[in-house]
Amino acid sequence: MRLAALVLGPPFALAGALALAGEPPVVAEPGEPAPVSAPEPAVDPKFDVSGISEWNLPPAPEQGCEAELQAAGAIYKDAPLGMRWNRSKQFLCGAKQGVRYQKGPSKIRYSSAPWVTCRVARALVRLETIVQEEARRLFDKPVIAMQQMGTYNCREIAAYPDWVSQHSFANAIDIKTFTLKGGKVITVQKSYGRGPDVPKHKEGQFLRAVVRRAVDEGVFTVVLTPNFNRAHHNHFHFDLASYNVDGT
Repeated sequence: MRLAALVLGPPFALAGALALAGEPPVVAEPGEPAPVSAPEPAVDPKFDVSGISEWNLPPAPEQGCEAELQAAGAIYKDAPLGMRWNRSKQFLCGAKQGVRYQKGPSKIRYSSAPWVTCRVARALVRLETIVQEEARRLFDKPVIAMQQMGTYNCREIAAYPDWVSQHSFANAIDIKTFTLKGGKVITVQKSYGRGPDVPKHKEGQFLRAVVRRAVDEGVFTVVLTPNFNRAHHNHFHFDLASYNVDGT
């Protein structure tokens, strides 16, 4: 098993983003190119997030993300999640740039439409490409469905109470099974195996290849599997936190 490597990302420039949001728009002179609008901050000024770790804040909206989804042929609906404090008022939940991801160009069906950030929806398009490539390589069949166990859930990480789960920002998804054309179901719990050795059966090889590529190709920043801890014994966890964890 590869030990999970935690690499903290760059500081989150929240103060600067909030300052930009309050400035008047810049108007271009005739004949000049239109100015690029300031990035939208992750958190509105009405929320006092002083004292909250930068890694426990929701992701900022990403300009052009929806356009990339459209260009990829994904079907989705804008579905922003209103930002709110959790019950103890220790951290925020929600995300401005939420979408209901219905289907990507690979035509894989989900057990229910994932409610995720736009950037996770874009990553799912890439993940589905990997899933189909590995399914055709090993089974000569496409995957037609994936069962997801959850996306948005306002909570901390169970094993790390000082860290807010990316599920709180709809910036994560848990996937439990993959169904091949013809009806064969590949489950993470039964087929992934434990330890560093790749299983000899194709089902295990398929699952190992999918998560390995998800890490190596930078599709998600955090990938957790049954090899990471017991909490993930029956599913893969994928998210786009500002740090990296290889839990394969």
